[in-house]
Amino acid sequence: MGVRNTNKAVLLLLWLLGVTGAQNLVSNGGRPIFPLNPNEGCTPGGTVTAQCPVRMECFKDENFPNGGRCDCNPIWFKIAAKLPFDNSEWDDGFTTSDCENHHFSRFIVGMYFVVSITSILAFLYTDVAIIRELFRVKALKWHTATSRSLFFLLWGAISVLCVNIIYLSNTWDADPNEFWYTSRTLFFTFGMMPANVIVDFEIGVTWIDLYDRTNKMSKGTSRALKLLRVVLRLIAFAMSFGFIIFVAFGGILNLLVSALMPSVIGMVFIAIGGRLIVQTLRPDKKDVTNPNWKVAASIRRAVTQAVGAKFLEIVSLVGMGVTARHPQLGYIYGYFNALFYVGYTIRIWAWLHYLIYSFRKNLKKFSDVDASPYLG
Repeated sequence: MGVRNTNKAVLLLLWLLGVTGAQNLVSNGGRPIFPLNPNEGCTPGGTVTAQCPVRMECFKDENFPNGGRCDCNPIWFKIAAKLPFDNSEWDDGFTTSDCENHHFSRFIVGMYFVVSITSILAFLYTDVAIIRELFRVKALKWHTATSRSLFFLLWGAISVLCVNIIYLSNTWDADPNEFWYTSRTLFFTFGMMPANVIVDFEIGVTWIDLYDRTNKMSKGTSRALKLLRVVLRLIAFAMSFGFIIFVAFGGILNLLVSALMPSVIGMVFIAIGGRLIVQTLRPDKKDVTNPNWKVAASIRRAVTQAVGAKFLEIVSLVGMGVTARHPQLGYIYGYFNALFYVGYTIRIWAWLHYLIYSFRKNLKKFSDVDASPYLG
């Protein structure tokens, strides 16, 4: 019964996304049919260029007074087609109809998003199954970092699922008026990136809790650990709200830079924190008789995967920053964009694997069956 309800909830989310998008396809989403003021050009730098037609973006061009020109948007692998010479005295200007598809790139990146959406749906199913089971056995406690991490992972995964659907629909021209593409910033600003930051630091709090449970400490040390928990959470929320403010007052580069900083800080934090907690729990990695050996191995595996995923995120964000609306390198932007979601998906799965191990004593319901709902 729980599985059916979970599937229905996911399908309802997708249906609402599709229906709402379909209702907005009848309009042009506020985008002009032809470039506005073609002789003056457009103003580059916005997250979406309202001065250019759909499937086009504003590229820097010093030959125009406004500093940019409308051209085919390479994030959807649109390239300029050969201009027709039909001896017509009418010229409708450079517009969407003058862009053609790079079919190979559209297929490769589109199929990645199909795989990514499937993986995230599996992640959501697993996360919800764990939450339901923990709630059933009364082991789900909001004041614990492990329980909070499950909900923050769920929050981020729902957001990244919506963003992946948006990018897939635009890559394959299923959102012809770019209504959802125009709305994607909401999922970044209030979903993906805050959850990205908060989860990494909340996982760090779980390590502090683990250290607190496995070691006898003085009152002073115990107070210091409590203070450290508060500090980590304050840093996470400060970075999240800072991200929201920074994005609100800037364009596409603000979005990329504000996403890059949490990734860099998060990678450094989890790499150092993970190494310290593993060395504390397992001073001798060859000593398998140590009662903390398995949990240390679980943390080490999750940290290794998460750091690797963070590295992919950083490479992709730097790549997007360099190639964003670049007249020669812009066609690579779509590949870097897809790479970011590769890293994001790997990281949330790594943390979920670790949390499954953390709750292993409370997740015994399906431990004796061949097909467990806990895909981790």
